[in-house]
Amino acid sequence: MPPAAERPTVRARLFTVAGIVAATCAVVVTAALAAPSRTIVVRDRAGDVSGPLDLTRVSLQRASDGRLRAVVTFADRVRPATLLASSGPPGSTCLRIWSIADADPQATRPDRLVCVTARSQDELRGGIYEVTGAALPRRLAGASVKRTASGRSFVIRFSQRWVGRPQRIRFAGESTRAGCARPSCIDTVPDQGAVRTFRLR
Repeated sequence: MPPAAERPTVRARLFTVAGIVAATCAVVVTAALAAPSRTIVVRDRAGDVSGPLDLTRVSLQRASDGRLRAVVTFADRVRPATLLASSGPPGSTCLRIWSIADADPQATRPDRLVCVTARSQDELRGGIYEVTGAALPRRLAGASVKRTASGRSFVIRFSQRWVGRPQRIRFAGESTRAGCARPSCIDTVPDQGAVRTFRLR
């Protein structure tokens, strides 16, 4: 056994080693959370609905900055003005998310919506909404939205904190034509109420 005078030094060294190990683990975990994930892509045929908000592709991934990144793509170019309505409901496109593990997407509404609407003829607006029972969705936070150079896609980025930290989520895409409340004005991806699974961790 080392002399009593040396024991604090030994303990200090042990604490230093433990600190280095803990810091290394933290860096590894942080890097893993920040690493881009595999992109889940869902495609839909063009022409299955009338109007400009004809979805043909929806994708979801975790970006390098840790946020979730969704891309919705339409058959034709879509401008912010396309989402405005002179009467009736505004046009929108949404990512429908089921974050509750035992939720049945066939029987229950999504508990989160990440939607794009128009703030003006030239500006888009993104938002994250909580869906509870039959009540109207409640806005939780904003989401960043950009149009791609082609004008056919919207890129939506939002923080994972607003969907919690489940092991996985189920998602689907949806668009609704401006000024129309009929089911025929809604395009879903995948079709017929199907969803896709995205693993968060």
